[in-house]
Amino acid sequence: MTKTVLVTGAAGFIGSAVTRVLSGQGWKVIALDGLLDGLYPAKEKNERFHELKALPGVTTFEMDLRTGDLSQLPSDIQFVINEAAMPGLGPSWENFDLYASCNLSAVARLIEASKSWPLEKFIQVSTSSVYGKHAVGAEDQPLMPVSPYGVTKLAAENLAFAHYRDSGFPAVVLRYFSVYGPGQRPDMAYRKFIDAAIKKTPLTLFGSGDQSRSNTYVEDVARATVSALSSGVAGEIYNVAGGQERTINEALGIISELVGHELEIDRRPAARGDQQRTWGDATKASAELGLAQSFPLEEGLARQFEWQRNRMS
Repeated sequence: MTKTVLVTGAAGFIGSAVTRVLSGQGWKVIALDGLLDGLYPAKEKNERFHELKALPGVTTFEMDLRTGDLSQLPSDIQFVINEAAMPGLGPSWENFDLYASCNLSAVARLIEASKSWPLEKFIQVSTSSVYGKHAVGAEDQPLMPVSPYGVTKLAAENLAFAHYRDSGFPAVVLRYFSVYGPGQRPDMAYRKFIDAAIKKTPLTLFGSGDQSRSNTYVEDVARATVSALSSGVAGEIYNVAGGQERTINEALGIISELVGHELEIDRRPAARGDQQRTWGDATKASAELGLAQSFPLEEGLARQFEWQRNRMS
């Protein structure tokens, strides 16, 4: 029997990848997105949302989780993957109300609505930003966010688990680490670096470049997220992280080789709320969700480079 899953934030970078995996596996998918302006050009999100409509088993809903009538959604939803959020570390300092409403109030409304559905699992997508400046280790490392974005995402985790402790609400939390690959958000570092490299314009680097990331390829994230619907344990947290820790300077070196010329770098002080180091111990997700690293950073960035070059041609 085909099961129904609601994917929120479905027009986004990761949400669309998750939707494609679900469609390929034969799920009935309710793909929801508010198509808000901001870090994405509206045109890019609308194009992606339109592409999802053509996928087998996918029905799209344009709706803002903060204000929309969630009773309009199908009543047979058995699974939820909540990818919807307002991302971005820096902008969260400037408009806290926006981040609090998108990343916490919207989650509260979605949880309440889901209690009228035959819900089996609720995947709350979170972030390594909940750990703070040094996100290094397993799921039990200290939680010390250094941006309002991280604060709101940690609050959403706590809200989901409060419902779990109160009523057995089947919440599972996935903490994503530095996701990259084709379709990456325009505000993210690799997307901006590659765009500048192709255009032969100066790229802006905040900090020394010695900041490190455990890069996670988007398709690996999508497959692990879908696996959590069946294998994720309610009340548990999983780091979804790549196995390689690489510095920003190393990534810039790879991009320089891909484009075939030296990069012009405008070096500036570290950005407010930026993470110095991320290396997520994903042993738990590897064992329970089948998380695996498909590509080293060199190949993953080559695939993202080709995607961006094709869009610009």
